[in-house]
Amino acid sequence: MSSPYVFCNCKLVLPDRVVPGNVLVENGIIKEVNEAESLAPPFPSEWNDYQPQIIDCDGQYISPGFIDIHNHGRLGCDAMDGKVTSMETIAKCHAEHGVTGFLAGTSSIPWKKSLESIRFLADYYKEENKRLASAAIENNKAKGAHYLGIYSEGSFFSMEKRGAHNPRYLKTELTGEDLNALAEAAGEALKVVALSPELPGAEEWIRFFSARGIVVTAAHSNATYDETLAGIGHGITLATHTFNGMRALSHQEPGILGAVLDDNRIYCEMIADGIHVAPVVLSLIYKLKGPDRIILISDSVIAGGLPDGRYEKGGDTVIVKDGVIRLEDGRLSGSSLSLDTAVRNMVKLAGASICHAVRAASLNPARILGIDKRKGSIVPEKDADLVIFDDNIQIKKVFVSGQPFLPQK
Repeated sequence: MSSPYVFCNCKLVLPDRVVPGNVLVENGIIKEVNEAESLAPPFPSEWNDYQPQIIDCDGQYISPGFIDIHNHGRLGCDAMDGKVTSMETIAKCHAEHGVTGFLAGTSSIPWKKSLESIRFLADYYKEENKRLASAAIENNKAKGAHYLGIYSEGSFFSMEKRGAHNPRYLKTELTGEDLNALAEAAGEALKVVALSPELPGAEEWIRFFSARGIVVTAAHSNATYDETLAGIGHGITLATHTFNGMRALSHQEPGILGAVLDDNRIYCEMIADGIHVAPVVLSLIYKLKGPDRIILISDSVIAGGLPDGRYEKGGDTVIVKDGVIRLEDGRLSGSSLSLDTAVRNMVKLAGASICHAVRAASLNPARILGIDKRKGSIVPEKDADLVIFDDNIQIKKVFVSGQPFLPQK
């Protein structure tokens, strides 16, 4: 049982507005939310009955914790390392940037090795759930962001739009054998499956996974408009890093981009670093999809957060220069973006309001994962995953399930 907190003197970031207010947290859950007319008034007097610890936000913003559904690693650690220490480092680094929940992304490596890594991630997911269910966040301090499951991004992509994925490990069709192997290896940890909808066998995969509540996303695809619409009809609900690794938009053949940008059934991921997608295109996606259908992602990889230099990633050499990660031939290879920077960029580069930018990093990812009854907004009975940041969206404090995260110095 943890001591109750009252967050006061706050600007509450709600899905559609920002208002002064206060938040009462008890046992890791948001107990009550009080909207006020100004920052000055104190929280409701009856909250004193809880004998809470007072946390003064000093007029800064308090928002739901960010959820990064698509990333692969950071600071020299990869989710496919098969190491507990790597997962712990990734979780800590996420939390430093306001992320309170994340999926671990896979990539295209030899299939047998990929399944081994997926089994590790599935086992780690079970152990993390046991740890969280037992209540024991040691010493009432959060260790980092919660690991929420697996984002399978690898092997089942168009050769033409593979991006940085190694062509040696791509498969030309989606077979029942591989489907069963992936489903068995990942188990209940599998949350998102990425594939190119134009590949032979895609319909079976899309129908199988979507029927089980697993998100199917169109990725690294050279699909036509009609092929994409067919995939959406079968159950695709997400577009992986929109514009990146996708057939170009044409006025005569709209392709996959025409379909995912126009269809309201689809959420669009965005790498809002101003590099993967130009600022004007970020603004266009925001205007086309609206605040309910965009999801900010980092797509951060093993070299993310490291200084300029040459590094190994999945058997390939990547070069970090000025914070941009590329293969030796110049192709982009993931990013070094963090989700707080993505939120900041949506405001500064795409013209989004703070509440819409935060929604794209919190409530929208919670909705696509089907966990919005517990996470993604500041609402009573939801998990107290909370972030305090200033006017420049610089992270000041992070709370994971009501417990403070203290970054390593």
